[in-house]
Formats: sequence, structure tokens, C-alpha cells
Amino acid sequence: MPELLKIENQVESALFYARSDTVYQDYLIREHSLDEIVLETVQKNRTFLIQNQMSIQVDCQNSTVYTDEKWLSFILTQILLNGVKYKKEGTGHIRFCSYPVKNGVQLSIEDQGIGISESELPRIFDKGFTGINGRENAHSTGMGLYLCKKLCGKLGIHISARSAEGLSTTFVLTFPKGTYLSKL
Repeated sequence: MPELLKIENQVESALFYARSDTVYQDYLIREHSLDEIVLETVQKNRTFLIQNQMSIQVDCQNSTVYTDEKWLSFILTQILLNGVKYKKEGTGHIRFCSYPVKNGVQLSIEDQGIGISESELPRIFDKGFTGINGRENAHSTGMGLYLCKKLCGKLGIHISARSAEGLSTTFVLTFPKGTYLSKL
């Protein structure tokens, strides 16, 4: 990762962490096109993705969600950066796909990377947890996925992950329809 992008990401993470307990003071929940937020997030990270030989597929047409655009973009960026950081040698691929579910919309983000061991998967959202893959990567802090989980909780989004070691990792964000807005 180029040094400037690394510094920018670390500063952004620190700022989001500092504000994560007071998210309610800084978010604006509105209806958004999921496709637009995903495409803007990919575009923002375009240079990094190209430098790391990543191909991106986005299939989120006609999906709208109620969320804060800035906070969701941060969450997607963290997942995207992890997909690049833990890719296999050579080129990599990440696919974003949304689909309707009962009372909501799910966004699936699947990479074709090195995967996460079954024994470590339950801990990936724990603060400071880096796992075996993270220990081998000097740039891992164990804060990215922790922040994703924390921010998703504040925004009413359920986040989960599944992985097949050596094959892929998939993160699933589930956005509720309507019920979250009534709690504001």
C-alpha cells in the first residue's frame, strides 16, 4: 500500500474510532442507492485496487437501504482493504452483490483470498484480534473489523462473515427495511 494511502487510512480509522461511541451525533440516516455507495467506495480506492491487481464486480442494482453514506463507506472500505491485504499471490477478485431478504436487503462482499481459519472466524470482530494471517502481515492492527462491527451495530446493520480457508471470505451486511427508522 502506498505510504500516503496507508497514513490516510490510519488517520481515518483513528477518527472513526474516536467518534464511534457518539455516532448518533454525526450520522444522517437516509435512503441511499447501495449501488452508488459501493461504486463510490470502489472509485475512492481505485488506485490502490489497480496497484494490487484487483478486479471488482458490483451487482447491486435496484437495492436501496436506509443508512449513513459516510459511515457505510468507511465500513466497506475496511472490508475492501482486508480483501486486498489478504489476497492470494497475483491478481485478486472481490464481488459485491445485493439481494432482498425478508424485511431488508443483504449485501454480500466476497473475496477470492486466503481465507480465515475456522477456529479464528468467531474472533475476527474482536478488538485487537489479528489472527495468524494478521501476524504475518505487518500492517494489521486488529481494529478494522472491530470498527466495522461496532459501527454496524450503531447503524442497525447486522454484519457476519463466513470463510473457507485457502479459498475465500464473505462478509454479509443485512440492512433492515423501515424498522430502524422508527427507532430514531
